[in-house]
Amino acid sequence: MNSSMLKNKYIQVLRPTHWIKNIIIALPVVLSNQINYNSLVNLSLGFISFSLLASAGYILNDIKDIENDRQHSIKKNRPIAAGEIDISNAFIISLVLIIVSFAISYSIGLYPLYITIFYFVLNYFYSIIGKQIRFVDVIILSSFYIIRVFYGGSINNVNLTGWFVATLTLSVLSLSLHKRYMECKNSEMEEIAGRGYNKSNELFLQILMINFGIAAIILLNIHAYFVLSIVNPIFYVLINLSSAAILFFYFDNSNNNSEDPVNRIIKNKKLLVTLMIFLFTYIFEIIKNK
Repeated sequence: MNSSMLKNKYIQVLRPTHWIKNIIIALPVVLSNQINYNSLVNLSLGFISFSLLASAGYILNDIKDIENDRQHSIKKNRPIAAGEIDISNAFIISLVLIIVSFAISYSIGLYPLYITIFYFVLNYFYSIIGKQIRFVDVIILSSFYIIRVFYGGSINNVNLTGWFVATLTLSVLSLSLHKRYMECKNSEMEEIAGRGYNKSNELFLQILMINFGIAAIILLNIHAYFVLSIVNPIFYVLINLSSAAILFFYFDNSNNNSEDPVNRIIKNKKLLVTLMIFLFTYIFEIIKNK
């Protein structure tokens, strides 16, 4: 393997496309309309810190899951599973990423550092044991998104409301359940390797993911009306139509059978446009009502 190909494999093992998930740390600042120079600097540092830590987690997870990945139709092509990157080298890279990530978070403050440490410990628990426990794994996967949002609030001293956290929790539970649903659906084996699920769980997971998605939309409406005091009828038309469309486009498997939420989002133009409409409508109305 030439140096160029090897370099690409090392970049691939970091999974930089998954860093897009860390944009969620900006939600507290954006929704509270507290964007300024300092908040942008902290968000930039926080994004880098969490992205490096997430990549370290992916590497450790790939090392732990190497045998199961080699049995997977897609994951077997990952650099570590395919034997293109030595396990010892991968471990050293993950260790460096963790140290740099903690250092960056510490430069922002002690509380952000504590959150990144907690995220790392939980991520490691998930890799070792958590992912094998049915439904516990879904809760942990969902908590990764919630921790990111708390981190985003902590680096800019933004307090999160219970309504916002509740709506976010239902949303990410739906995403995490869908991930497991797709793994069951795509599996050619009765038992899902390295997971606590089998093909018989497919329908139950599908029902749960749809119900949590609908519950998140309902909670969003309640929060907008009773807490934010938004009474603009056009807002509710746009927010509910776009929310329903997001569920339709995301859960639609006709053009994309990927288990990865990032892949499903960035490769679906209709979903991306709908997400933009939803975010613009929601943020615009919040700022207007402040």
